[in-house]
Amino acid sequence: MPMTALAMCLLGPSVSAPEAKGTPPGHRLVSVIDTRDFGAETLRVGDLDGDGTPDLLFAQSVYATREITCLTATTVAGEVLWQTGVPSRDNGTIYSDLPVQVYDWNRDGRNEVLYVKQAVYAEWEGSAGQPRERATRYEGNAEMIVLEGATGRELERLPLPAPADDSFLFADLTGRGRREDLVVKDRYWNMWGVSHSGEVLWHFEGSVGHFPAIADVDGDGRDEVFVGFALVDHDGSVMFSHDPGGAHQDACYIVKLPDGGWRLLFGNHGMHCLTPDGAELWAHPLAEAQHVVAGRYRTNSAVQFAVIDRGQPRADGSRDPATLYLYDPEGKELWRRVQPEGGWYAACIALDWSGSGVQREILVYSRGPGQPVAICNGDGDIVETLPMVYSPGVPEADRSAHYYVTRADVYGDSRDEVIMFGSRGACIYANTRPLELATLYNNTLYPGM
Repeated sequence: MPMTALAMCLLGPSVSAPEAKGTPPGHRLVSVIDTRDFGAETLRVGDLDGDGTPDLLFAQSVYATREITCLTATTVAGEVLWQTGVPSRDNGTIYSDLPVQVYDWNRDGRNEVLYVKQAVYAEWEGSAGQPRERATRYEGNAEMIVLEGATGRELERLPLPAPADDSFLFADLTGRGRREDLVVKDRYWNMWGVSHSGEVLWHFEGSVGHFPAIADVDGDGRDEVFVGFALVDHDGSVMFSHDPGGAHQDACYIVKLPDGGWRLLFGNHGMHCLTPDGAELWAHPLAEAQHVVAGRYRTNSAVQFAVIDRGQPRADGSRDPATLYLYDPEGKELWRRVQPEGGWYAACIALDWSGSGVQREILVYSRGPGQPVAICNGDGDIVETLPMVYSPGVPEADRSAHYYVTRADVYGDSRDEVIMFGSRGACIYANTRPLELATLYNNTLYPGM
C-alpha cells in the first residue's frame, strides 16, 4: 500500500486535550491495534512483508522462565501477517528484555526475524514460580532461529552457548563491513561474540548488565562492546575493566562528539561518563539511573544527556518519585523534572517528534499509575501528553495494565511516531503540526532564499 494511502486509512479521531479555540491538535491517534490474545510487552519494528512500510512484531514469553512462546507480525494498522507459536493473554508480560530482533540477516534485501530458543535448564537453583535466570546444568545448546520476515517460515538455526538466552545485538566483529555478527549474553554474568556462521569468537565473564552498547570506538572498522564497567574489543580482549563491586549497569550508551572524541555513559546507582580508556570524567550519585540517552535537545551545545533516576527506595517498599535530569557534556545539570508519584519504573527515549532531523525531544513513560506518556523539550517543558489506548473489549480492570513505548518513523515523513504497546493493546500517535521545511513554503520560480 502506498504510504499516502496508509496514512489516510489510519487517520483517526483526535484524542488531544482541549486546546485554545482555533488551535489545531498537536497529535493524533492514528492506529489502535486489537492485539486480542497476542498482546505483549516486547515489540520490534521493521518492514516484514517487503512493501516498504514498517510492520510490528509482538513477542510473548513465559514470565518465570523467559522462554519465547509466540511471535505475531502485524501491519501498523493491525492486520495480522503471520503468527508462530501459541498466543496467550497470560504470556504478554515480561520479566526481562527478550532475545528477538528484526534485521536483514542474509543480506537479500528483505528482513528476517531472529530469536533465541533456550537450552534445557536441567538443574537450576530456585523454587517454582520464581524467575529462572540461569542453570547449574544445561542440556544441549541455545539456538538462534532465523525466520522469513514475510511468512514466519523457519530458514535456519545456529547453535549458541547454552546460557546465552537473555538478549543479543548485531555487531561487526570480523570486519565484514556490516553488522552481521552477534553479541549475545546471559542475564548478568557472561557475554559471547559469535560470528555470522555461528562460530564462538570469544567469551567475556564479568558484570555485563542489562544490555551492552556497541560502536567502533578505536576506528579499526570493527565494533567494540561496552558493558558499563568494561570495554571489550572486537576480538574479546578487554580494553579496560573496573571493579563493579557486585553491581551491574542498568543503562548504557556510547556517543561520538563533534570533535571526534567518544563518551561512554552508564547508569547504576549513579550516572557515569567515561573516556574510551576507562577514565571517569564525571559522575553523579543517583538512587538508580535506569535510562541514559544522548540527543541534541538544546541548540547551545552539540549533545546533552537525559537520565531517568528511578528514585530512592522507602522503608514501606515504595520509592521517591522518579526524576528526569538533563546534563551537558561536562556533567553540569541543566534541569530536572520530578515525575508523578508511583512512577518508580519510569523510562526515557530520545525522540524526533518535530522532524528537525535530530532527536530534540525526550519521551518519558511509566510515569505513575494512570499517567500518560509525556514528551519534553530541551527546556524540560512537557509539550505533549499521550494516553494509552487499549484494545476494544478489554475489561475496565485491565485498562491500567502496564505498557511500554517506542518510536519509529512509520510514515516516512521524517518524524517519529510514538508506539505504545502492552499485554492488553497497542496504539500509535503522530504529530499533526505542520512540518517546517523550507522547501514547502515561500515557493517561487526564482529560488534564491
